[in-house]
Amino acid sequence: MHAFESIINFLKKELEKKKKDFFTQEEVFKILDKKGLSVDEDNIDEFIVALMDADIILDSVDYGDDDFISEEELENEVKKNSSKKSSKNSKESKAQEKDEEELDDEEYLDEIENLPDFQDDDDDFVDEDGIEDDFNEEDYLAPDPDNEDDEDSDEDNEDDEDKLEDSFFDEDELDLDLDNLSLDFDSDVDLGEEKEKQSLSNKLTETNDIVKWYMRWIGKYGELLTIEEEKELAKQMEKGGFRGKRARDKLIQRNLRLVINNAKKYKNRGLTFIDLISEGNAGILKAVQKYDVNKGFKFSTYATWWIRQAITRAVADQARTIRVPVHMVETINKISKIERELQQELGYEPTDDQIAERFGDGYTADKVRYIRKINIDPISLDKQVGKENDSSFSDFVKDENIVSPIDYASQEELAEILHEIIEDTLEAPEDKELIRKRFGIGVDPEGNRYRIHTLEELAKERGGVSKERVRQIENKILRKLKNNPKHGANLKDYLKN
Repeated sequence: MHAFESIINFLKKELEKKKKDFFTQEEVFKILDKKGLSVDEDNIDEFIVALMDADIILDSVDYGDDDFISEEELENEVKKNSSKKSSKNSKESKAQEKDEEELDDEEYLDEIENLPDFQDDDDDFVDEDGIEDDFNEEDYLAPDPDNEDDEDSDEDNEDDEDKLEDSFFDEDELDLDLDNLSLDFDSDVDLGEEKEKQSLSNKLTETNDIVKWYMRWIGKYGELLTIEEEKELAKQMEKGGFRGKRARDKLIQRNLRLVINNAKKYKNRGLTFIDLISEGNAGILKAVQKYDVNKGFKFSTYATWWIRQAITRAVADQARTIRVPVHMVETINKISKIERELQQELGYEPTDDQIAERFGDGYTADKVRYIRKINIDPISLDKQVGKENDSSFSDFVKDENIVSPIDYASQEELAEILHEIIEDTLEAPEDKELIRKRFGIGVDPEGNRYRIHTLEELAKERGGVSKERVRQIENKILRKLKNNPKHGANLKDYLKN
């Protein structure tokens, strides 16, 4: 408690200021992010206990986190956040896309059955009746004879697993272990033959198929576990062995909906919905590894914190090519919100001055424009553009350091005309050299182009005369050049252009 005393006191003041009895975990996260505060992973258990002891949060999930989400709702969420894929022109790829749409879940499961990555000696595939059914105390909580303190206990466990796998393996209905779940099938699926690998990889990377898979696993497991069920599963998990592993899987699977509902809160932050779910999965796996039933809080409360932390860190670290500090992201979001509010009130796009005035805190229009520039996402110069994907973005970016051929030709022609005017109009060599150095026209006797000289530099070269004297000489020379009857008209044309 002492280590978090300052944070706890700060949160208590915020509670009093907002006249609330307690905060949700989401509100605590927002407050900590806004102030740039964070809690180390090793201290999360103590911090959660401190929050509960101080009555800042309750030992329960946030409202809506345990809501059931249907497959249709999840697919709609994914479609809203998925980027449009480039069109494919070959008949072969079109036919393949058609096949992908027609394939159902059972065909995918049949395909996956033969993959070496999913055929290990562990209990990746277990009979549905053993895991899918509702919680059964006799099945999960009965003493495990394989956990006796004799030397052969490990071997007995392995024999038990082999027997279960041999007797309950079902080709039609497979239950995947969450540990081996990966939404990036391109990297995880390893096939012997290149043709088979490419074909299956294309099928599994389709977003809709991933959603169907994920919903298949989530849909099997009903309501969240009760406190008693969580405690018993946690105790069984601590004992280890095969039953401990099954208890751990049960604990994860019954809380998967927490991942979905927390991921929905971080949409439109730079990561796709599927990526958010993947990060949430990593969070719940971390939670089940570190959960200690003796701490006194529910697993769902504990898991929610880890899920949310995993997602928020992923959004902060991966959403942008160039990471923007959390406090600046908060400012960007606030300005965007003010802009939307003003647009609704005024009926037109608000000016930067209006936004700055509404924001307050001494913000100016220039600062609003500066923050807007920070919020611009960089685009890769190698990004493919066009229907045929035969051009890159760099082909359309203007290089400001390169002079266009027209301007270059115009400058060269002007330099030739000025050279002729100087040669025809001026007689004294020192006047010719002075005006060329002053404006960087022509080349010196060694063939090097003159650079532009200051009045002070020219004054020193003339034996230490004053800058005013050099300016007078310059003005006299310019009058002669402007009044040149032969080339004066040409100079006027250049001045107009």
